[in-house]
Amino acid sequence: MELSAADSALPFLQRPRFDPEAGLLIGSRCSQCGARSWPARAACARCGSVAVSQAPLPREGLLVSYTTVWVARPGLSTPYVLGQADFGDGASVFAHVRGLDPEIRVPLRVRAAISTDESVVPRFWLTPNGAESPSTRQESDH
Repeated sequence: MELSAADSALPFLQRPRFDPEAGLLIGSRCSQCGARSWPARAACARCGSVAVSQAPLPREGLLVSYTTVWVARPGLSTPYVLGQADFGDGASVFAHVRGLDPEIRVPLRVRAAISTDESVVPRFWLTPNGAESPSTRQESDH
């Protein structure tokens, strides 16, 4: 496997993670095996191919696990919810989750909400699919 071709990829921190205007998370897709990754990779995590390209994730994913966090972090008041969602073909997203009913059971269909305000922390979060769309300009501690 020739990984030197990955040297020409954008550096990790410069690869886009989301498109606020389209409301989509941006990852990568391997042209060899079809695996998706998020965030985008320079080489495929499944087959090792460097034939990967930037690609949006599907609009919906499946929340497979979540937990409530009670330890404060700078800019985030407690409690807040973190969850892991499967967006298909290997793309797993770990993110804040908003709007969960306390009685929900996983798996649960979710979608990404992305703030157009660059000062909002976190910049994107997951929300139950079919729930009333949250404002993408919410304050950072919601």
